[in-house]
Amino acid sequence: MRINERTKISELIKADPGVIEALASFNPHFNKLRNPVLRNLLAKRVSISDACRIAGCKPRDFLDRMASMGFETEGTGISLKAARANHAAPASIAGMPTVELDVRPVLARGDDPLKLIQETVRGLRAEECLKIVNTFEPTPLINLLAKRGYESWIERLAEDLYITWFVKSEPSSNKPGVSAGIESVLETTGEFEQILQSFGTSKLHTIDVRDLPMPLPMRHIMECLPKLKQDEALFVYHKKVPVYLLPELKELGFRYFIQDLGDGRVNMLICKI
Repeated sequence: MRINERTKISELIKADPGVIEALASFNPHFNKLRNPVLRNLLAKRVSISDACRIAGCKPRDFLDRMASMGFETEGTGISLKAARANHAAPASIAGMPTVELDVRPVLARGDDPLKLIQETVRGLRAEECLKIVNTFEPTPLINLLAKRGYESWIERLAEDLYITWFVKSEPSSNKPGVSAGIESVLETTGEFEQILQSFGTSKLHTIDVRDLPMPLPMRHIMECLPKLKQDEALFVYHKKVPVYLLPELKELGFRYFIQDLGDGRVNMLICKI
């Protein structure tokens, strides 16, 4: 069998069940493959590239070990292309509303927690972060959610206890497709200035979130909204159009007007409908 960086661990095991013990003796991180439940969850989703990153082993050594068992290896090495989690969570996460999901009981029953995780992700609000408590580093999940725009951070508290945090990233307003998607909510400069002047200085609250790290801009704006009276408005200095904030504002009953001046300068006016 010919293998390369994209070959799944399950394919190796299917071709030769002896791979389980060979990998377990090769690196302690692969001991999890001896557990039928974890093997079923991980092996079919983790590639050789993923496995090398998780175990911290050299790809060439992995391939050489497989070659000694009769596998033909393609290429001279492996480029680790899997989405990677940061291993130092920013302090800002500690203050975010958190949805915690402990999947260890699900694993103990021998079930796959992916469906439950996906349902939880679909229910997340834009300002919330997801905290997954697990017995291993969930590389397949990190890869999956990275494609949906989630950043991730991992805390390893013990050999079989991992905390993984997921936070939705705000895309830059100048990325292809983003500006087009919000074109209908942008106001012309003249309209924006006219609406701004209608409130007057006494009815206008101003905040500047341009220098705040993600996800604090959205959080700071959301914290200011309950303080607004019916005839007041919040003026926001931002560095990009906060596209994930917009549906939240509509759901909460707020109008918003955006003045995109370019060069990382965005003015936003938020008021009650």
